[in-house]
Amino acid sequence: MTETNNQKTSGSAHLILDKPLVSRHIEVDIEAGQSFSDVLEKYITKPGVAYVVLVNGVVVDQNQIIQPDDEIRCIPQIIGG
Repeated sequence: MTETNNQKTSGSAHLILDKPLVSRHIEVDIEAGQSFSDVLEKYITKPGVAYVVLVNGVVVDQNQIIQPDDEIRCIPQIIGG
């Protein structure tokens, strides 16, 4: 299914990842127009850790498309009681 909307997709976004999702802190600019899930599977090196994707401080669906100037962070989910 192709998304047809007026969202701008050329340009770059900023990805920030920290432990425990990766072995060391990562900050990298990535190309807009890709889905979050496609990009994150390339960078997250610790599979099995549950996390939430925040874009500009708001939780998003990983199937959404990255927009220019997005700031993307992933935070581990805290499970327990």
